[in-house]
Amino acid sequence: MRIFKQLAKKDMDFSKKLMISYSLLLLLVLFIGLYLYNMSSRNLRSSVEDQTKVQLDTAFIRLQDDFDSMLNLSLSISKDSDISRLARMSADGSNNFYNSAYYAQQSLASYAPTQRLLPVTSYYIYFSGSDYILSPASFAAAHMYYKSANLSENSYGRWHDTLTDSSQYRKLIPMEQFGASSGDYLYILPLDTYLLYEMPASLCLVVDRDKMVQNFAHLTLEDEGTLFGVLPDSSDLLSVGKELTSVTADFLLSLDFQNYTAHCTIGGERYSVLRTDPSTNGYVCYYALPYSSIQRNLAQFRNMFLVVICAGLLVGFLLLFFLSRHNVRPYLVMDSQLRDTLSRAQQLQNTLDLQQPVVHSSYIRSLMLGRISSADELKYIQNYLGLDDTGRIYCVLYIVTYPDDQSAAEADLPEYTDESGGFTYDSALSYDAYVRACLKEHFGENINLFTPKNHTYALLISQEDRGDNDASANEIITAFQSFHRDVLERYAIWSIGGIGNYNRLPENLWKSYHQAVESVSYASSQNFICRYLSLKLSPDQYYFPSQLSESLANFITSGNKNQVAETFKFISTENLQKRSLSAPKMQCLLMEIYNTLSRVRYSISDDEAGEELRAADRRLNDYLSLRQLEDAAGKLCAFFSGRTSQHQTIGNIKSYIQKNYRDSSLCLSKLSDEFHLSESYLSYLFKESTGENFSMYLEHIRMEAALRLVRETSAPLSDLYLETGYNNANSFRRVFKKTYGMSAKAMRDSLNA
Repeated sequence: MRIFKQLAKKDMDFSKKLMISYSLLLLLVLFIGLYLYNMSSRNLRSSVEDQTKVQLDTAFIRLQDDFDSMLNLSLSISKDSDISRLARMSADGSNNFYNSAYYAQQSLASYAPTQRLLPVTSYYIYFSGSDYILSPASFAAAHMYYKSANLSENSYGRWHDTLTDSSQYRKLIPMEQFGASSGDYLYILPLDTYLLYEMPASLCLVVDRDKMVQNFAHLTLEDEGTLFGVLPDSSDLLSVGKELTSVTADFLLSLDFQNYTAHCTIGGERYSVLRTDPSTNGYVCYYALPYSSIQRNLAQFRNMFLVVICAGLLVGFLLLFFLSRHNVRPYLVMDSQLRDTLSRAQQLQNTLDLQQPVVHSSYIRSLMLGRISSADELKYIQNYLGLDDTGRIYCVLYIVTYPDDQSAAEADLPEYTDESGGFTYDSALSYDAYVRACLKEHFGENINLFTPKNHTYALLISQEDRGDNDASANEIITAFQSFHRDVLERYAIWSIGGIGNYNRLPENLWKSYHQAVESVSYASSQNFICRYLSLKLSPDQYYFPSQLSESLANFITSGNKNQVAETFKFISTENLQKRSLSAPKMQCLLMEIYNTLSRVRYSISDDEAGEELRAADRRLNDYLSLRQLEDAAGKLCAFFSGRTSQHQTIGNIKSYIQKNYRDSSLCLSKLSDEFHLSESYLSYLFKESTGENFSMYLEHIRMEAALRLVRETSAPLSDLYLETGYNNANSFRRVFKKTYGMSAKAMRDSLNA
């Protein structure tokens, strides 16, 4: 304040005022420059520390991945039956002992490709029970193997004690302790860690120090930085880089770390020490970086501070401009990634939208044809379609359409003759689209529909149960008559329809479907829609269509006892109550049912014959009656019910895949036909039970077979894709390399080597 008072005096020399003012301004600018320099220095050191910490963590993760891969290698070896058998044998000198050693050595050699991917120069297994060493190249007693390894004879006891000392497991033990000239380490892993039984063996890995250090090669090591490896519960210290003799494990463990960073003085020089989290084997990495190396990076900023002293405003605007561009860049990248994610999500949604009508039609088809194999599948389909068991009644409207030539000529609609010589529109797809559009107009937008064949439509009708089925049926007839007139006037398409009887349970819709198919055959130009309940059925014509036969067979093989009983009740009602069959016609009906049951019976091998099958055979071999056939069907159903639980079904599917994976045509639809399950439900059941989809499971089975062929046989590599069910060699090679990380040829060459 005194200085400012002096400057305010009028009698003070102006030159002195100007000198003092410039000096104060210069001091202020210098102070600001020094403050900015010191602040930038601290920020730079913090930035370098953060960047180095990220690099250190990344390198440490790679190193930890190597150790995890070693653990996975030990797990794979521990599950090898040949090695496990040898580990439990004693060194009795028998042929069985050496034969087991030979097979175990072959198995151990097969892990050589994995070993080459790790920082491991060699590996062997020590069997504590027999005191033998097994390596890919030899099998010998421990002292003989030690002698052949060119290690110090005086260190054999220490080496042998290390192999049997469990406290040395999962530690990097310097090979120099055993007289080795290299700086490698011995890393021991017990093989019985993941087993439920004792396995007196341990996997010994000779870790290459240089390869291990390569993970940290991008850090500044030899010139300025120093990398330390420390066990928290040990005084062992491994160091790489600039030598710091005054640093010990206790010194590093005693440092006060804030956010994994500590600052200390080592040998009279300030250091920043960075630390990683402990690994699974207990190691912690420390990286010491001197301040001097960080300060040298500040040289590029010195000119900037000179410019700040000379022209602060200009530099401020430049900094503002560049900082703004730098800060907005991550948001631009984020916006691009977000747009890409939204685009992919839209593509996925479009794919799902395209597949939804196919899945929806498949479920309707399963309900109407009686191809529901279990209560779980029925519940799944009902939830998907939104069908409720309470307060609703269901029936099927079966519609057959065909063009009317005369109406088309009068309306002057485009037409041409297809290969069969019949009338059609510009395309089959447009024909179907016309009909479906009219159905939605007259029966609601959300219709449940499937097409059994061309120009034929089966419509599932759901109505509120009002206790008056005739009134409900009249609503359907009125809607169909309106639909009939509409498609005839618009597109010259004639339509006829049949309505099946009502059911309160969706699982019994197959009855209404068969009745609707039967009804439509009675329709004519005067009566173009018929209701099954109003038909005057032929008294001497039995009813057992082929689709009903297929439904009965499906109910039996899926173990659905309720639907088998419902089917025989339906057959009895249609043939014994609604018709008066003569004796010959009744015998024909019984023979048709007998043939259906016989096909189901003889699809079962004699090896599976049990009490249910013997009882069914007795019923089928006795005199024919509807009661006898129903009992036989019940016995067959009981047999299939005993072996078609969800777990057993998946087990049977897995067995089928294991036997038929060489078949290139093996797919989900083929399994669906084989096991009488819908594709969508089979896919859901497979994913629920195995945790992976069918295609991935089949790929794993084929790749395991390919690996066996490469390892254990001399089969030509050019024929492997045929032996494993692939259509072409390129697909096989791509999947093999993706699975095992190398080509089949490279793997066989490495095994031969």
